[in-house]
Amino acid sequence: MTLLRHLIGIGMLGILLAGCGNQSTKPDLPARPARESISRFALDGRMAISQAGRSNTLRISWEHTPASDLIGFASPLGNQLAELQRDAQGARWTSADGERREAGSADQLMARLTETPVPLDSLALWVLGRIGSQAEVIQRDPFGRLLIAVEQAWTVRITSYENDSVNALPATLEAERPGLRVKLAIEAWQP
Repeated sequence: MTLLRHLIGIGMLGILLAGCGNQSTKPDLPARPARESISRFALDGRMAISQAGRSNTLRISWEHTPASDLIGFASPLGNQLAELQRDAQGARWTSADGERREAGSADQLMARLTETPVPLDSLALWVLGRIGSQAEVIQRDPFGRLLIAVEQAWTVRITSYENDSVNALPATLEAERPGLRVKLAIEAWQP
């Protein structure tokens, strides 16, 4: 019992000393390039998908270039569930249990998987705080950053950016259309 108290005391002392050393809880973020100049990125985050009264929470890891996408989906505990690949040959979905589906495009494949088309090319813009040329901007923040837009029957809401700089990237966003809602919390960026 004395050893346990001693360990708890050391742990509490460590917590107190750590709290005194640095009051900042958020590390400084690197300067970001202008959003319009970003054509490739990697991100890690959490995703919540609500459809037809069902909700799922996933971890997501996404590597995007203009010519390809590699998106890994995992359980909240990190167990790999599936992977989506897109390139010039089309799109492939491979689940952890070996199920494989293919389509000519990622959008076609996503429509089969979710019963609602999810425009991957548009989503790649939305996560950067950008929209396509046919989109309608509803609201921007005081820095000129996108807050709400409508594109391809989707309402896109960027609910927070990683900081207050003009080129900050989105930290959380929601994309919604009748019957489907996707929420994304981005935990790490590599633009």
